[in-house]
This record gives sequence, structure tokens and C-alpha cells, in this order.
Amino acid sequence: MVAHPSQSSIVPSSTPEAAPAEALLPEQILAKLQQLPSEQQQQVLDFVDFLAHKHSPQPLQKTIWEKIDERMARIPPEEWEEMPTDASYQHDHYLYDMPKREV
Repeated sequence: MVAHPSQSSIVPSSTPEAAPAEALLPEQILAKLQQLPSEQQQQVLDFVDFLAHKHSPQPLQKTIWEKIDERMARIPPEEWEEMPTDASYQHDHYLYDMPKREV
């Protein structure tokens, strides 16, 4: 494969000569960046921020069920005792104040 002329000084990282080329990489990036107009420099900065965020470790998020369990655990037992046990069957009564159904 033939490299583009602008890539002629970049050596693939699998070769022994890669270490010196990798050391020069920040300077090469900076030199090219300084040649860009400020609007394109901002785009490069946005892209670098995106890459940094994409590859940073993300905290594990809790499932909806874990969140529900945590919130339910905060409800005192006496509150649970006041909850209706027939809420699903008598939902019209509790939501719309309709008369209770015969069980």
C-alpha cells in the first residue's frame, strides 16, 4: 500500500522504528493544527473532547428495578400498612372516587 505524501513521515506502530515516530506525533498534530483556521481548530477540539469522553470509563448505571427498590426501601413500614391491598381491583375507587366494587 502506498502512503499519501503527507503521511510519508508516519511509521506504522508495528515496526521497530515506530517509537521515534510516535514521539513525534504530538508535534506533527500541533503543527498541522496551527495551520488550520480557528473555526476548524474548534472542530478539532470538539472531536478530541468527544474521543476522550467516548473512551473514558463510564460509571455503571442502575437498572430501573434497582432504582425502584431503593425508593421503596425509603418508605416507612407504617406507610405500607396504610396502603390499600385491593388497589388493582378497586383502582376506579382510588383514582376517580367511584364507589367500591363488590368483591
